[in-house]
Amino acid sequence: MADTTDPWPDGIPARARRSLEAAGYTGLGDLAGAPMLEIADLEGVGPATITRLADALEAAGTPLTGTEEAFRHWRSQQGRPGSAKWSGGSGRRSSSDRKKEDVGQPVHLDVDGRSVRVSSPNRVYFPERGWTKLDVARYYLAVGPGILRGLRDRPTMLHRFPDGLAGEKVYQKRLPKGAPDWVPTIRLHFPRFDQYADELAPATVADVVWAVQMSTVEFHPWNVRAADVDRPDEWRIDLDPMPEATFEDVRAVAGVCREVLDELGITGYPKTSGGSGLHVYVRIRPEWEFADVRRAAWGFASEVVSRIPQRATVEWWRKDRDPRHVFVDFNQNARDHTLAAAYSLRGLPQGTVSTPFAWDELDDIDPQDLTLATVPERFATIGDPHEAIDEQAFGLEPLLEWAERFEQDAEPPPE
Repeated sequence: MADTTDPWPDGIPARARRSLEAAGYTGLGDLAGAPMLEIADLEGVGPATITRLADALEAAGTPLTGTEEAFRHWRSQQGRPGSAKWSGGSGRRSSSDRKKEDVGQPVHLDVDGRSVRVSSPNRVYFPERGWTKLDVARYYLAVGPGILRGLRDRPTMLHRFPDGLAGEKVYQKRLPKGAPDWVPTIRLHFPRFDQYADELAPATVADVVWAVQMSTVEFHPWNVRAADVDRPDEWRIDLDPMPEATFEDVRAVAGVCREVLDELGITGYPKTSGGSGLHVYVRIRPEWEFADVRRAAWGFASEVVSRIPQRATVEWWRKDRDPRHVFVDFNQNARDHTLAAAYSLRGLPQGTVSTPFAWDELDDIDPQDLTLATVPERFATIGDPHEAIDEQAFGLEPLLEWAERFEQDAEPPPE
């Protein structure tokens, strides 16, 4: 991203800026990796604005997703002859539609001795499955120790769906208004824009359920904790398949990741992403800042790719990646980059969950089987495969040495 005191690139109309900021996007950095479809129908955001935003983020190496879908959506909303029909629909419902929906009377859930109110409990959040807001709250209660293990004391971005998946998605960094005084927060500084935000930092399962009351479906924590928000205590390996890569390719690359971690004497904890990829988390000593953790992650990723070059890549620019490869995304360790937490639901029609698993399950795990309906029983039966993740923290010294070695043959990726 260009170094500028203006949080938006040149040429973004004032009307579009106001709409973006009203929706919770305080600057270009908030859109990094975001699906363009989510903002395509904001007032004043048309194709010209989409193009400028997409170009700026592409140049920064944090491209938007779903840009083509956004253009199709915009054309269909304008009713242009011959434009492609947008299959998703805007998802926005009129106030009269909402009034017709029987959302039910508020209920109160007892969460570890604290009563948490859930309004509109019958509002359908997952239309394809019929799952409601109350179902989402009860899901997080069922996996409470697991989701809290991934979120405890971490600043957490909320992916909110006030009208369920059929409506608009809101990316919420700042704590939503109306929070009770018992909900904990962490203040974060965003140096690029010299701005601050108080983000939710869950300390109890009640904090998680309160976020569901505020229409949260997904939880995306930072890889730092309240004790030191500038030094990560978690290194994240994100295996992101390109369009023609299969889940078998992802499994194969994950197997090499495990092999390399074992050689280093480092314990990695795998989980599904809830989509088509896999994540591996490693607890590290909070002795390095974001840039060093990202560089170490690049060194590790480069070593993995050197062992399975036919299936994996660290190519920085998406256009340069083989569509059959799995991108070992080291950049998820940069400041203000987040991934779905372990046990976080995903805002997908199937209601999949980012689910921890044991390494010996790798050959059989199927992310599509792990949903709001199935994960609670799995959790109750086998427990949490990440239960021991906080027992040992590792160092990054060998990975930084690898990074130095790989830098002799290739320029390190831009930040």
